[in-house]
Amino acid sequence: MATLVLDRVSKSFGKVQALKSVSFDCKDGEFLVIVGPSGAGKTTTLNCIAGVEYPEAGTIAIDGEDVTLLPPQERNVAMVFETYALYPQFSVYDNLAFPLRSPRSRLPEDEIERRVQRVSQMLGIDQLLNRLPRQLSQGQRQRVSLGRALVREPKLFLLDEPISHLDAKLRNAMRRELKLMRTNLSQTTIYVTHDYLEALSLADRVVVLVQGQVLQFDQTQVVYNRPAAMEVGKLFGELPMIFFNGKIDEGGRFVDESGRFTLPTTGELTPGAAVILALRPTDLQLVPVEQGSLQGEVYSVQYQFDKKLVTVSAYGYLVDVVVPVDLSISEGDKAGVFIRPEVCFFFDPETHRAL
Repeated sequence: MATLVLDRVSKSFGKVQALKSVSFDCKDGEFLVIVGPSGAGKTTTLNCIAGVEYPEAGTIAIDGEDVTLLPPQERNVAMVFETYALYPQFSVYDNLAFPLRSPRSRLPEDEIERRVQRVSQMLGIDQLLNRLPRQLSQGQRQRVSLGRALVREPKLFLLDEPISHLDAKLRNAMRRELKLMRTNLSQTTIYVTHDYLEALSLADRVVVLVQGQVLQFDQTQVVYNRPAAMEVGKLFGELPMIFFNGKIDEGGRFVDESGRFTLPTTGELTPGAAVILALRPTDLQLVPVEQGSLQGEVYSVQYQFDKKLVTVSAYGYLVDVVVPVDLSISEGDKAGVFIRPEVCFFFDPETHRAL
């Protein structure tokens, strides 16, 4: 295991700045998740940690040693990519053993046997050691790919969206496997994903990376419950956030830009300030129209297995609300949306930072 510290790391490709003064740390044995949209710089960050790319500014330290300019083979890190990259002519056993037989490692066969058996049992692939990759399912191939990195017993384990290409059911199963692996190994791990569910279910802490910048670095529940920027709020949540432009009036109430929608706040915002109000559909309540903070009519009703997603049209806005599946509601019905002040997020219209 090891610690990792990135201090103001920057990296450019031509005129494109992929990383802009990125700083975060990973504790010994921690499972750290870097989450962000496509093009955020997540893979570039992993490549700089692994030594595949070198930053032009900043430092990277592993266990207190500056490795910023060290070649990959001197860092003792293992990286798993989205693609399996298995050798098709080798058995599962030989795929797992391959990095241990390299000229740099040259471990004795009994030590190779010990490591392969330990990792294959942990990942549940010990009965597949004689098979070729073409005889394996997608999930089994991914486990072999993970195992090939684990047998090296690296200081750092780097995972670059290893399950993003799997279907939804298999992703859920692999999340369970990764959770179990994390518990059994206590391995210092940096995991990259664009899926907020993976971040919430796996991470000790989360780095939110957008356009090469760290927007928030904290524990998962803090990031979800108190997003530091609009972009963070957009990334975390089952359904998209709903945004309203407006300002705070002299009474401390939010007033939307049309003046038709007002809402009490917790009273911590500056009167006269322009703000963006953000709401999560899962925090809202569908109520009789006269009780609603927003009042309108039902625009659409979508069945989603154990719940319904009701969209209410009010004052020119389309507002999604999650309701129980057995609630009787139809398109065209009058409806209200009740908004509690404590579920409101407010952001600065210029900086998009939380207020």
